[in-house]
Amino acid sequence: MSVSPDETTVWKGHPSWKSMLLFYVKWTILSLVPVAAWVALDAAGSDIGATWFAVATGIGLVLTYAVGWIRRQTTRYIVTNRRIHIRTGIVSRNERTTHIDRVQNVNLSQNIFQRMLGIGDVDRVFEWLDRAAAERDTSLIWLNADPRFEQLRTDLRFISLASRLRLVDPSLYR
Repeated sequence: MSVSPDETTVWKGHPSWKSMLLFYVKWTILSLVPVAAWVALDAAGSDIGATWFAVATGIGLVLTYAVGWIRRQTTRYIVTNRRIHIRTGIVSRNERTTHIDRVQNVNLSQNIFQRMLGIGDVDRVFEWLDRAAAERDTSLIWLNADPRFEQLRTDLRFISLASRLRLVDPSLYR
């Protein structure tokens, strides 16, 4: 992803491990199935050694965390004052770019675990912020200082909105 000379990079980074928590939990549980099967067989009186079950579980756990780490490291975000770039993949690459002005509706939903981790699907909040921007609500001048938006400041949509409103201070997004 190249940034043109007339663009300023506002933020760049990778997805948080929290955003992939469901992936890690699901595959960790599936990786523990061989050990659980051995425990069940052993409790039933079967005389089967635990070695292969432990090896299968170990391989599953290593693959789970290696694949998760690779997925996070090969997904890159770059937000400039004009565009949002998302690049994924190693062998096959997928690159998406959109102009900041095209970002419109966003909604927020969080279940109890997402609330505890400070993550979630942010959509509704941005829908309201976009509406306020369209109506030229003067209270938006405090967007970067308002503590209610603290957890949203690293979200690409927040950065996009702040950039559109010309409220971007690159030091806030590092």
